Amino acid sequence: MADRLWYAALAGKQAGPFGEAQVRDMIARGEITADTLVWSAPMPQWVKAGEVPDLIPATHQPPPMPAAAPPPPPPPPSSVPPVAASSAPPPSPTAYRGGEPGQPLAFTGGPFALLGRTILVVIGQYLVIPSPWTTTAFYRWFIAHIELPNRVPVAFTGKGGDIWYIFMLSALCVYAGLLHPLLPLITVPLSVLFYVIILRWFFTNLTWEGQATRLTFTGGFWPLLGWFLFMAAAMITIIGWAWVLTATLRWMCRHIEGTNKRLSFVGGGWSLLWRIWVASLASAFIIPIPWMLRWYMRWLVSQFHLSDRL
Repeated sequence: MADRLWYAALAGKQAGPFGEAQVRDMIARGEITADTLVWSAPMPQWVKAGEVPDLIPATHQPPPMPAAAPPPPPPPPSSVPPVAASSAPPPSPTAYRGGEPGQPLAFTGGPFALLGRTILVVIGQYLVIPSPWTTTAFYRWFIAHIELPNRVPVAFTGKGGDIWYIFMLSALCVYAGLLHPLLPLITVPLSVLFYVIILRWFFTNLTWEGQATRLTFTGGFWPLLGWFLFMAAAMITIIGWAWVLTATLRWMCRHIEGTNKRLSFVGGGWSLLWRIWVASLASAFIIPIPWMLRWYMRWLVSQFHLSDRL
């Protein structure tokens, strides 16, 4: 069971993922019994916890159950199988706090390459004119180091000259506060508008093997502006911004369309917050910065899951 994530049918709903230690605690507390349906990759279907070897200690297991009817055919391996209808109905898209849990993405980039390319993006933004090309180069490298669950290679085909003026205008907005204290009232909405344009351009330029249609980002300007202002207000609480950011990422994922797969962000506010704190404290010593940046990026990417659309 080491390093496995588990899902369980609790109170008629799909719950999880849970780590090994958390599952054992739930078994000890009686929240998961031998009759509770559970699933973990690469299992083909949901089974009772008592039927999983070494999951429940012998002292917690009931006598063997009578022979049951043969299980239904296993679902495609690319998604989490639905819980059997007789015990717990499949959850609605809003039943899980992060969307629809599935199979996580993975980031395979190296620490020094990630740091170097991140610095180039910052320099490009500072100098304004190089920003379209430094940012696009980062997108191309970053996407090439994203590993999908089905191992299908994905690539980014956008070019710096496609919407160069949007990148430059977005970079110029950063300097607005230096010119006049009231200018950010104008440039903040403009920055959000530019970000929406960049997001739509970004997803349109994602390609992969066997692609039938292009991805589209359907989120609008006003909702994204609302999330941005909500996050700015949450900064007053010192920690509240982490929950607003995770909610914003889930909203963005719900507005990505174009395939039969659903992209969801399943990370929580505390998980995001303590990792930011740890990475920031460790980076104060300078030397750990490349490894801290990669450690955080690996976790962040792994919180994006792919699953079949319901």
